[in-house]
Amino acid sequence: MDRAAPYEADVQTPQSQAGQQARIPGSHEDARRPEGSVASSQEGPRQTRRVGRREVGTGEPVSGESLPRAARIRLTSEIRALLERGKRKRTAGLDVFFLPSPASRSRLGLIVPKYGRRIVERNKLKRRLRELGRREVLPALDARGAPHDVLLRARSGAYALDFGELVAEVRSALEVMCSLES
Repeated sequence: MDRAAPYEADVQTPQSQAGQQARIPGSHEDARRPEGSVASSQEGPRQTRRVGRREVGTGEPVSGESLPRAARIRLTSEIRALLERGKRKRTAGLDVFFLPSPASRSRLGLIVPKYGRRIVERNKLKRRLRELGRREVLPALDARGAPHDVLLRARSGAYALDFGELVAEVRSALEVMCSLES
C-alpha cells in the first residue's frame, strides 16, 4: 500500500467530479462587483485612507532631495587627512573639520560615534547632520567659489541637541572657518 506524505490527504473523489477542474471567476465575471473595479487583493490594505496622501518609500528620490554621491567624502584616507591636517572648530556638540578639497566641488563627511547610544538615536543624528550639510554647509561653500571638504564629527553632547541647535552650531563653526580661510 502506498503511504501518503504526512501533509497529504488521501481523499477518494467520485468519478463524475474527477475529470473536472476547479474554476475561479475573474474580477470581470463577478456580477456583484461594478465593471472596471480592482480586486481587493490588488488594492492593498486601507486603500480608502490613503486617498490624497503622498507615498513614502517609492524607491525614486525626489530630485534635489538627496546628498549626491560626488558630494560625499567616503574614503578612509580622505577622512584621515581631514582629521590630521584640517582646521578644527569645536562646539558643544560637534567637531567641524575644514580643508580645501582636492575634488572639483565641496564635499561633506560625517562621523557619528555610538557613545553607548541605541542605533535609533544614532541614525536620527546622522540623518539630521546629513540634511544640515546638504541644505546649509554645501550651498554656503559653493557660494564662496573655492571647493572645501567639511567633516562633521558628532560629540556625545550632540545627541541631546535638537535640529535648531545643531544648525546654529554648524553655522557658527562655518563662519569661523571661512573667516580663517580668507
